[in-house]
Amino acid sequence: MKGWIILAIIGGILYYLYTETNTLDEPIAEVEAIFQQAEDKVDSMTGTQIQRIDDTVELLKTDIVDRLSSAEAKALEAISQSKATLNAYKEDFCGSRAPKHPAFSKENQTYICDQL
Repeated sequence: MKGWIILAIIGGILYYLYTETNTLDEPIAEVEAIFQQAEDKVDSMTGTQIQRIDDTVELLKTDIVDRLSSAEAKALEAISQSKATLNAYKEDFCGSRAPKHPAFSKENQTYICDQL
């Protein structure tokens, strides 16, 4: 029982030093720097880097190009200009109670929402 009390006191002191003072900031930064160096070394040794490629919009354009009218194709180009415009389109026009988009037919709108 005495060991648990001492362990709790040490834990409380460390918690206080970590949250209320800047005493442990420098040692923590040093440890984080060591971990970052090790991670960088492992990344350089493996030679691989993870790159996320988002091809959903390009695949959507190639899949739906035959179904779209010229006005709908222009609207799809305008929507797919950036992530922000895509997210705004999803929020505004995708969902069960979403209003109809002025440029797209209901079927094309549903197809685009399903693909995004």
